[in-house]
Amino acid sequence: MSRIICSLILFLSFFSPLFGQENLSIHELHKKQFGNQPLQKSFFDDGGNNIIPLKLRKTNSPAGAVFGYLPYWEYSTERNYLKYDLLTHIALFDFQADSSGNMKKPSYWPWTDVINGAHTNGVKVIMCVTNFTASQIKSLISSETNKQNFFINVKNIIKTYSLDGVNIDFEGLNKADRGSLINGFMNDLTTCIHNDFPEKEVSFAGPVINWGGWDLPGLAKACDYIFIMGYDFYGSWSTTSGPSSPLRGGTYNLSSALSSSSFGYGAVVPSYSQKLILGVPYFGNRWKVSTSSTYAKVLKHVGSIFFRTALPNAMTYGLQWDSFSQTPWCAYKQDTTWIQDWFDTDSSTAMKYELARSYNLKGVGMWALGQDGNRTELWNLLRQNVIADVKNNNSSIPENFSLSQNYPNPFNPSTIINYAIPKTSKVSLRVYDLMGRQVALLVDDIKPAGKYSATFNSTLASGVYYYTLKAGEYIQSKKMIVVK
Repeated sequence: MSRIICSLILFLSFFSPLFGQENLSIHELHKKQFGNQPLQKSFFDDGGNNIIPLKLRKTNSPAGAVFGYLPYWEYSTERNYLKYDLLTHIALFDFQADSSGNMKKPSYWPWTDVINGAHTNGVKVIMCVTNFTASQIKSLISSETNKQNFFINVKNIIKTYSLDGVNIDFEGLNKADRGSLINGFMNDLTTCIHNDFPEKEVSFAGPVINWGGWDLPGLAKACDYIFIMGYDFYGSWSTTSGPSSPLRGGTYNLSSALSSSSFGYGAVVPSYSQKLILGVPYFGNRWKVSTSSTYAKVLKHVGSIFFRTALPNAMTYGLQWDSFSQTPWCAYKQDTTWIQDWFDTDSSTAMKYELARSYNLKGVGMWALGQDGNRTELWNLLRQNVIADVKNNNSSIPENFSLSQNYPNPFNPSTIINYAIPKTSKVSLRVYDLMGRQVALLVDDIKPAGKYSATFNSTLASGVYYYTLKAGEYIQSKKMIVVK
């Protein structure tokens, strides 16, 4: 009996930190910790008259989306370190919505230098709208009057400041509001924005784990894409130290979040992989703990740490690797107390990028731009893992549209599909069963001229399927065979 009790205590001590994620948001926590300041006015707001529209990229585009949140408390200094050639989207955090659909703009608005810098380099600028109070969110999304007021305000800001879309970051919803109610709201918002601005994007900041109530396939269907907040597995609530974003280990991690249909995106990936962006953390956590061992008992949560200071500190005390979660950490003493820092480096982040690539997701992103300061490691990682793919694929401009036979074929579980487009086009690549039902969406985006590859990771039953490329007026289909 004593052995059973000990095992139960060990199980609860390891997994209890994960349950805290249900009630906490690092976006809200960082806003309270770092953004709790009087509203900082811009020197000059000309109503968007000096903002230039989005330009076509003159250099190689990333192979997929690279979506970075830029918080207003990082704007005044960290905007100087942005590398626009390595980004596709910058989400301006945050426009705060109230229960009636009214909006408060962020400090230093209108950020004309960032918007113009992004647009000059072909980077889309997205307004991120937040609310973290369940009762206010319910009032906003359930009232037709409040909802329409919200839609009008969003469209006015997009139009006035030449923004390229809206990202909804509503967190802490009542469980009963996470299904049809929020999905209906997102569907109506997407329809409203697309009717007036067909080229603008509507996205949602989604939970990495479905703690209950979320209809994630329905949410993906209701908007253009979901930014998966792939972090907060451990935090201020945790009883033991641990990684904010474990790749593997335990029940809940990034890998299981993408593969599980019961608590993750396993039911979303087959049909909507190109509607998912995997978000990674540029931050970590610091605790006072009982010992120097991994997953030590927490004495006190000291606070969030950012890559820009966490890495130099870890290099001083010795950076260690947790093979269980595939993440780095370090331990050191202050006086007589052990301190542990857990955060991601370019090595662990590269593995997360590879995970996103293996599932053929729309791309990757980060919370948050600026948390790396003037360090270059994470920018260099993006350059190696994102731009390199484009250079390989777009070494020459093809003369004609084409769709190649997948290889290997037959296959299990993954195969590669190559295609080429001679001019910028709206591209979709879909997989259908023999009844003509769509079973996977591999590509759904505007692509510049070039040669491309899409990886299809199949969870389908054995059989014959068809994949169809549509680019402009070009349509071509080919047969593939899954063998298990």
